[in-house]
Amino acid sequence: MSEIAIFPDLSELHFSENVFMRFILSLCVSDLISALISWLFLYRRTWGFDVWAPLPDIFCKFYWAADIMTNFVTALHIFSFAVLRLISIQFPVVYNKMKIWHGNIWIAIIWVLSFLCGFLPSWFIFGANERDRLSNSPDARWPACTVIWEQFEFYKLFQEVCYPIFLYLPLVGVVVVCSAIVFIVRIKSRKVAPSKKCEKRQKREKQAVLQLLLIMASFLIGYIPFTAYEFWAVQDLPVTPYYRFADYWFGMIEYFFLRFSECVNPLFYNLGSAKMRRHTKKFIQTKILCCIDWKKGTFSQRGGRSFSATVDRSTTGTNFGV
Repeated sequence: MSEIAIFPDLSELHFSENVFMRFILSLCVSDLISALISWLFLYRRTWGFDVWAPLPDIFCKFYWAADIMTNFVTALHIFSFAVLRLISIQFPVVYNKMKIWHGNIWIAIIWVLSFLCGFLPSWFIFGANERDRLSNSPDARWPACTVIWEQFEFYKLFQEVCYPIFLYLPLVGVVVVCSAIVFIVRIKSRKVAPSKKCEKRQKREKQAVLQLLLIMASFLIGYIPFTAYEFWAVQDLPVTPYYRFADYWFGMIEYFFLRFSECVNPLFYNLGSAKMRRHTKKFIQTKILCCIDWKKGTFSQRGGRSFSATVDRSTTGTNFGV
């Protein structure tokens, strides 16, 4: 819901004229895809844990392929966002020369690389199979929808090659770039003589740094548990009730942190931008709260009709009439 709510903000902010807003919009698309497939994670960890049916195998493959692709997309977007902030603060002349088509090409490269290196390999690595719960292999404790055992060695190679490139390097890069931005902003604030114009510019830069630091914190909260579980799950551990229990809840908790980090991103966009906060407030007031007449307790529609929400308490129970 948070991703859907922020789309009107981006249109109001004329994202087509702003490279930063274009990256935020693309990141929201990635988060929205992750949200739309999250029900498949719930199914594979509950009702479809032992038997994936009645869902077809293609649902399992699509879930994993889209999930890993969006993970790569998110990591590369946040790193790119940090680099853009660094350029805009340290090299404003270079940043002002950037055109929208530069941003479009940059974003397109991220999506294409993530599709080729994330979606396509995952489509062949993962699948829905009935697991032998009595064996001593690692997949005895995995859900039915997970790595195809015949592709297990290829998946370990995939982890060793693609995860460092698309997850760990961007993670380290974000931390380094954010540290550099904080250092540059502090140095600039000490050197510049106080004036109203400089104070406004410094305030905007500090808001941008705050926004970036919050997004970075969200990124670390979501992806450190994810990568820790991915490497832990492929270890040759004893197939005992303890490790089954640990694997199940470790997988549930890391996924919760991952999705939580994506849900709070729109909130961080607002916390770091006064302009976006104004547009979010305007959207809520004009599109949501405007339909409710708080005095009369009615919900109005565009056609002029209104529905009264009344409460009828009788001896037989409580009935809500609309």
